[in-house]
Amino acid sequence: MKDRFLCVLAQYDNGTERKLNKIQKSLVRAGFVGRQTANLPNHITLGTFELDKEHELVKRIKQVAGNTHKIQTSFNNIGLFGMEVLFIAPSVTHELLDLQKEFNNQFAYGKSWAAHTTMLIDNPDVIQKALPVVSDNFTPFSGYIESISLYEFWPTRFILEEKLI
Repeated sequence: MKDRFLCVLAQYDNGTERKLNKIQKSLVRAGFVGRQTANLPNHITLGTFELDKEHELVKRIKQVAGNTHKIQTSFNNIGLFGMEVLFIAPSVTHELLDLQKEFNNQFAYGKSWAAHTTMLIDNPDVIQKALPVVSDNFTPFSGYIESISLYEFWPTRFILEEKLI
């Protein structure tokens, strides 16, 4: 992956954000810090793009947000990517797939998409120890995706956030 790129993120309502933050705080209290990007709202990454797509993405985000209703989302699962990423997974609905599809045509770096909200990125031995902390602090819940944002990474630069209708 290149050092600098753009990410389109689906962000949650305040209640969902609080519930996910509570789980992350339980990890910090237990001594887990990880390598995930700090100071970002919880989110689902909808796509990653080359830097030269910024203007096009700003227009696209405004258009999509202005035509998309808030998406109800259920969180029922804890998951792993290998043993280095621990996440909470929303149930994938047609509405969420349709939203991601709006930004999928140029998904960069050859990655496939899986809806998730990262809780911790670390070494396998750390993830294995952190898994019970997340499990003990997680109960299924529902919330909403209520906005789409655009960030540039490394360094992190906030570009835009647009509320869904």
